[in-house]
Order: sequence, then C-alpha cells, then structure tokens
Amino acid sequence: MTIKIGEKIKELRKKSDVSQERFAEYLGVTAQAVSKWEVEGCYPDIELLPSIANFFNISIDELMRFDTLKNQEKINQIIKKCGPERSKNWFDGTLIEMLRNATQEFPNNYELLYSLAKTLCLTKKTETENQQNLRESITICMRILKDCTDDNLRFGSLRVLARAYRDIGEKEKAIETANKLPQARDSRDLVLPEILEDEAKSNQIVQNIWLLSDMFEYLIENLANTRYKDDSEKRVALFKKLVSFEEILHENNDYIYESLRLRAVNYWLAEDYMKLRDYDNALCCIERFAEYSIKFDTLSEVSTYTSVIFQGQTCSKNKDLDIKTTASDSKLFLLSRKIFTPLSEHERFKAVIAQLDKHIIKA
Repeated sequence: MTIKIGEKIKELRKKSDVSQERFAEYLGVTAQAVSKWEVEGCYPDIELLPSIANFFNISIDELMRFDTLKNQEKINQIIKKCGPERSKNWFDGTLIEMLRNATQEFPNNYELLYSLAKTLCLTKKTETENQQNLRESITICMRILKDCTDDNLRFGSLRVLARAYRDIGEKEKAIETANKLPQARDSRDLVLPEILEDEAKSNQIVQNIWLLSDMFEYLIENLANTRYKDDSEKRVALFKKLVSFEEILHENNDYIYESLRLRAVNYWLAEDYMKLRDYDNALCCIERFAEYSIKFDTLSEVSTYTSVIFQGQTCSKNKDLDIKTTASDSKLFLLSRKIFTPLSEHERFKAVIAQLDKHIIKA
C-alpha cells in the first residue's frame, strides 16, 4: 500500500491557505523539510503525526489516507458487482437498491452515479417504474455532465442519456445528445495506431479490428431486425453474410465468445427458414445452433485465438449467463417455440434434443 501523506499535507495546507514556512514553524521543523514531504521525498517523523493532524483538525487515519483507501476499496467492490460478474440481480432491481445506497454514502463519486444511471435504464419492471427509472437516469446523467471532468464517464453518460431520451419518447433530445459524442473516426481507438509504434501499434490494430467487426456485425443484426423484420428472404441473406464474415475473420474456426453470436444467428436463420417453409435448411441451422451452444459450454475459462488476425490473443469465457448451461437454454428455446412444432417429430430435430440432453447431463 502506498501512503501519499505528503500529497495529503500539501492538499490540506493549500486548502487552509497556509504557507510552508508557517506550517513548518508550527511543527518546529524547517520549510525545506515540509517541501520534501510534499514531493514525497521523505515522510514526517511518526511523532509529528498527531500535531499535523491536530493542525488541520482531522484524524491521523484521514491524514494517512486510510479512510480514503478503505472507501475506494468499498467503491471498487460495488462497481465490480455491476460489471462482468453481475448475476440475475441486474434486472430484478437488487442492484438499483445497492447503488442508490452507495450514492447516498458517496454522493460525489461519479463512477457510482454512472453505474446507477446505466442500471436504471437496463432494469425492466412495470411501465410506470420503467419511466420513473429513466427519468432518474436522465437527472443523474445531467449531473455528471455538469460536474464531472472524466471524459470516459462523460461520454458514457452521453450514451446512457441518449438512450434514456429515446426510451421515454423524446427523440429530438436523443439525437441532439448522441450528436455530442465524437465521431468514430475521431475516437481514441482509431487515433492511437497513428501514434503508437511496434508491438503496441499492432496490438491496437488487432483490438480495432475486433471492435469494428463486432460493431459491423451488430449493425447487420439491427438492419435485419428493423428494415427487414417482415422479409424472411432478405433476413436470411443478411444473416448468411454475417456468418461468412465470421468465417473470414476466423479461418481456423477458433470462435470463443463469437460462438454465442453464431448461436444466435443460426437460431434467427432457423426461424426465418421455418417461415419460408424451408424445413431442410431450418434443421441445418437448428443443428448448428445446438453445436455452437455446446461448443461455448465446453470452452476453457480462457482460450487463445489461432487465426491469423487474432493469433495469440486470449479471451475469457463470457460468464454473464444466468443459466446452468447454454445447452439447457437452447433446449428450452427449441421445445417452447411454436414455430418449430412442424419439426418436433422429425428424426433430426429429436437427435438435436438428445444431443443437448446428453451434454446437459454431463455438465
């Protein structure tokens, strides 16, 4: 643990508008000694700590920043619960209550405020509660944008704010807010490769390909689910392009978290083929849907890519699933959706269910 006592003394001295000379005179030391403390050149003698604390009317713990460190540790634990390790409590309101309590305890911590604003938009309850949550999120985001100087939190708040305005039906404000965000070509990720060198540059380029390919595929999904939501033929064409794009990026089929996307895409393709009464292709997609479900479940906790673009990069298995196995969820989907009823007695469909059952039992 690094104790920044000199930094704390300097902060308190300036806040109290006290010169180094006056402070040194009170303690019976030289101004040069105080100067050394403040640049972390050395620490004050332990016997001086009570006098220093009394001069500023604070506790020794506060002087030593122990309270600050403990508070930050507590804040970090709260933030962690709202991140990748979150569980079903993300959606049932438990996290909202926890974050509201946390922001009452630490009212000026903008990271906690941002987490609360984001969680308020994600938690789905009754329509009345949803509207109240969105309004509260908007108020919090406006406060962050007014007072916070951290660009990451400001940009994150703009994204949350734009979506909150959209969800309450204030489209003009949503567009106005979104336009305050930087253009993609001016983003940190695209500028860094122009500045970095050697391995750092190549690593950033790989990260950019990862990011942009993910965005590209997300946009294809959005196009299929908006403009062509009632046109199964065009949806099939778009989803097949998405699959082809993944195959180009991963010539070794080294899909890690991409297994979840391919699983979803094959499910959507299966539904569209059912609407087109193309049962053979629907069954092929159902088989791939199950295959990617099982593949994801059997991944190591951390896997390494082997395809040329991402070669050597590691990826942790996505744990953000509130189900025992992906396969069990897949079985439920296939058996509960009426659209697949015409295939329920087909041998290939039964074989898929049996394969999923076998994997679920083993898991």
